[in-house]
Amino acid sequence: MDKSRDLFGNLDSPFLYKLASGLKAKDVMTYNVITLKKDLKVKEAKELMRLKKISGIPIVNDENHLIGIISIDDIIRWLEKQDLHVEIDQFMTKDVVSVGVDQPIIEIFKKFKRYKVGRFPVVNGENILIGIISPGDVVIKLLQIIEENMIFQQEGSTVKKVKGFEKDLENDESQVVKLEYELDGSDLNKAGEASSHLKQILSKMDRYSGSFMRKVAIVTYEAEVNVVIHAYRGIMKVWINPEFIKIVFEDEGPGISDIELALQPGWSTATEQIRELGFGAGMGLFNMKRWSDEMKIESTPGKGTIVTAIIYTC
Repeated sequence: MDKSRDLFGNLDSPFLYKLASGLKAKDVMTYNVITLKKDLKVKEAKELMRLKKISGIPIVNDENHLIGIISIDDIIRWLEKQDLHVEIDQFMTKDVVSVGVDQPIIEIFKKFKRYKVGRFPVVNGENILIGIISPGDVVIKLLQIIEENMIFQQEGSTVKKVKGFEKDLENDESQVVKLEYELDGSDLNKAGEASSHLKQILSKMDRYSGSFMRKVAIVTYEAEVNVVIHAYRGIMKVWINPEFIKIVFEDEGPGISDIELALQPGWSTATEQIRELGFGAGMGLFNMKRWSDEMKIESTPGKGTIVTAIIYTC
């Protein structure tokens, strides 16, 4: 499942409409689609999803007509009562919600918000599968438009990059891309999932340097691990701008009583059990500060912590 949330939460923004105006599914979608036939086994679908790191696969017939779709959620539900040595046809979703190849992106925005799925198959008038479209595909296209045309105008005023935390990006309507990830406390198996997904989105844009990508990966991963080790739950909010990325981590937990001490390498309040698992070495906040261009920590003991980091592309 696509873990980005509220990707189109700013649907009523005139700026978003301006960017997406004239775009259709065929302008954004992925054309090279992985598909399966209905007579294959479910275990084969599961293995293909694992290898390709995807969460859903369209099912087509010999003429490439869309006849169904199988997702990780389908497989999980099936595992509760059956095995995976059955044919896909027995439990694939047959009533598939798809979009037309010429369907406007604005309409697809509304479909993503309505159905809350991670992808839509794209078909032509004869229901032949042409491609697949995900929220990430739309995000990448919108960012390309911003970069190529230098669109930084909202109601006639130029949006300028201002270094420092005086620029409140959360309330800036010119920020098109906002990603949001829920983080589970105490679940070490999920540590790194959000940072990995963010890295995948940024890498598809093919315009960020290796050093920038490494900074983002380190900062987000360390913050995720901190939430898992120390907090009950948390959330990661990301704003992507062609010139910089802003990342905010908010958690509900014990908070930090001495921020300066917590920033020292090797200082940690992790339990012995956590340390035995290879976490809690006390380098998390230190590494985040080291690899961020700007970082601010706000914490209330007994309530939680907010860490804001900004990383510039150059």
